[in-house]
Amino acid sequence: MVIFQINSEKKEGKKKSCQFQALVDQDPGLVGNLLVERLVGAHVELISKEEYGRIGSVAKGLGYALNTSEELNFVREIAAATGVVLDPVYSGKAAYGLLKDMSENSKKWEGRKILFIHTGGLLGLYDKVDQMASLVGNWRRMDVAESVPRQDGIGKMF
Repeated sequence: MVIFQINSEKKEGKKKSCQFQALVDQDPGLVGNLLVERLVGAHVELISKEEYGRIGSVAKGLGYALNTSEELNFVREIAAATGVVLDPVYSGKAAYGLLKDMSENSKKWEGRKILFIHTGGLLGLYDKVDQMASLVGNWRRMDVAESVPRQDGIGKMF
């Protein structure tokens, strides 16, 4: 992960000069901590590399863009319960792994405040339509031919 830090300063009567500094680290916990401090001004208690690796291996599941029916059902249940749609490739697996670890190791998580940052990735759902069909009902891929052409600047895109 790379985080860019912008340092700007104004010299006497001149425009601000910006210096970009790339913060690169092999320790994802440190980089994540820096990111959260910049975003919300809060310090984050870091977990060990071993713990990060353990949770990461739980969240990885079958591998990149491969899901179990349990993971896909979790994505559906979160969307139905909260209105927040997680993608099955990244954010869905991360939330699933986190909540699974919290349920299996509840003592470890007791009294801790958790911030889960949803980073998007909804396009990951496109390739899961067939796999999720039995879970969500009548989803289907949109064909480009189904889009309604715009006439005189008026009309729908789809």
